[in-house]
Amino acid sequence: MDPESRQIIDANPFLVQLLGFTHEEFLGKELFEIGLYRDATASQSSFRELQQTGYVRYDDLPLETKDGRHIHVEFVSNLYQEGDRQVIQCNIRDISARKLADAALRESEERFKLVARAVSDVVWDWDLMTDLLWWSDGFQTAFGYSAAEIEPGIESWRERLHPDERQRVVAGIHRAIDQGLFAWTDEYQFRCRHGGYALVQDSGYIIHDTAGQPVRMVGGMRDRTEQKRLEAQYFRAQRMESIGTLAGGIAHDLNNVLTPIMMSIELLRADEGDDPDSNTIINNIQTSCHRGAELVRQVLSFARGVEGQRLPIHLKDLIEELRGIIGETFPRDITIALRVAEDLWPMTGDPTQLHQVLLNLAINARDAMPHGGTLTLAAANVALDAQFAGTLRAAKAGRYILLQAEDTGLGIPFGIRERIFEPFFTTKELGKGTGLGLATVDAIIKGHGGFVTLDSEMGRGTTFNVYLPADPARADNPAQPPLPDELRRGRGELVLVVDDEPAIRLVTQRTLETLGYRVFTAGDGAEALAVYAKHQQEIDLVLTDIMMPILDGEATIHVLKRLNPAVRIVAVSGLDIAENIAKITRAGVKDFLPKPYTALTLARVLREVLDRTPQCPCR
Repeated sequence: MDPESRQIIDANPFLVQLLGFTHEEFLGKELFEIGLYRDATASQSSFRELQQTGYVRYDDLPLETKDGRHIHVEFVSNLYQEGDRQVIQCNIRDISARKLADAALRESEERFKLVARAVSDVVWDWDLMTDLLWWSDGFQTAFGYSAAEIEPGIESWRERLHPDERQRVVAGIHRAIDQGLFAWTDEYQFRCRHGGYALVQDSGYIIHDTAGQPVRMVGGMRDRTEQKRLEAQYFRAQRMESIGTLAGGIAHDLNNVLTPIMMSIELLRADEGDDPDSNTIINNIQTSCHRGAELVRQVLSFARGVEGQRLPIHLKDLIEELRGIIGETFPRDITIALRVAEDLWPMTGDPTQLHQVLLNLAINARDAMPHGGTLTLAAANVALDAQFAGTLRAAKAGRYILLQAEDTGLGIPFGIRERIFEPFFTTKELGKGTGLGLATVDAIIKGHGGFVTLDSEMGRGTTFNVYLPADPARADNPAQPPLPDELRRGRGELVLVVDDEPAIRLVTQRTLETLGYRVFTAGDGAEALAVYAKHQQEIDLVLTDIMMPILDGEATIHVLKRLNPAVRIVAVSGLDIAENIAKITRAGVKDFLPKPYTALTLARVLREVLDRTPQCPCR
């Protein structure tokens, strides 16, 4: 190009094709006429600079083609001497594609950041060349840091790894990068702002350049702390279900063992007469059997959620009974004090389960006082209004008995108070606690319609507050008088005893025969139906177990009811649970006898059922 006239002297085919002109259209024209330097002011400034320095460069110069399209070029002009004249040489490179790529990249990165902001997980972008690390806003939400506290380098991640896992996690991510892998994933603990650690699952994808070198990693972190906690609760629930199933089987077998023993005691007592030594032995055996039966009920109350009996209760009696037990067994450096109101309202509940609550709270207090102290058991009447009840979880307005177990022990750290009622959570040493004591307390009290709270201060002790619904208007059931001998004896009635345990069949048969009954026996449901079909007109009552092989008690009852709708049936089971009672109720049986039972209990139930007026005169 001529610097004086600014007219184009010559142009190569690339420029001609780029701008859409013919070669002839270029020659003799000024530069601004074909799309270059359309801005006259900018053009004059550029020419002055070119004349002064001999060089002008534009990294991005917009041009307009003949047909009106806009392109971007890299433009370099040099002024040099050619013979006796000066010439301007212009070198032009089309950068339109690169500009589009840069714009697309910026748009992509902006979109990436918007997506990262929208998702709940933590998104990160690590430049492997500079070690700069970018976090999405989710980092602040997940781990509690402010934007000013987040360093831009990779150290902001590395230093927050749990010290026990840092070496393993860092080595793992660098191994994935060095081995040319395309992805990496790991699970580890990551420090939060409050000082605790979150369990995170981290995954990243490794980006390589055209030479195959790793240049960038993009990934996401997910806080799985709550998910892990829920999974642990689910697995514990499954474990509890398994324990419940196992406990149910054991309870059934134990009750089958205890039943003939307890019934035999009555027979032994009658045979031995007034011999003091023999009666002492019999009493000891009877006491042991009752304790065994109570233990079975306690196991089932926790593992299977048995509701148990609901009887009128005065908590004062239970508390005084517990004081006698722990007074003999607790260390002498622990003082037991009572603070029980004399006018405690009565309530309805299971005395065995509530005794277990008191015992668990007392043991928990004992363990909290390794160097001695005072355990105070208190009980008082309280009335909760709606406003006060609204401040307590699971509370309702009404009248309660407030039962308190107060110790002067170590206290419970604030950070774990919310977890102490979780099954299997314990702060005791391995082998010294199962984590079931307070979980059992919570389950039993909720089953009684109450709730539990606690107050604790480190170094000054803990008080568990148990609120149990009271029933002030309820009158105590009068004690049931002993059954007169003439009323508990049989009158020659024929009883069909159905049980798959030979020992139970034998001792039941002997007991009933001693009481004046006649007895047929059967080892399973099928045999029982055969006996009943043959002697239906003679049999006055069927005493049948529910859990039996071949044909169980429920199916047997259905067939018996079809044979004789008015048949008198007493169902027996070693599992005193609502499911069994519901089954036999649906089958039309109203009388249920839980194992283990004594001869006196058996005699009372049979007499009551036989003396009841039959529903229809089928015999």
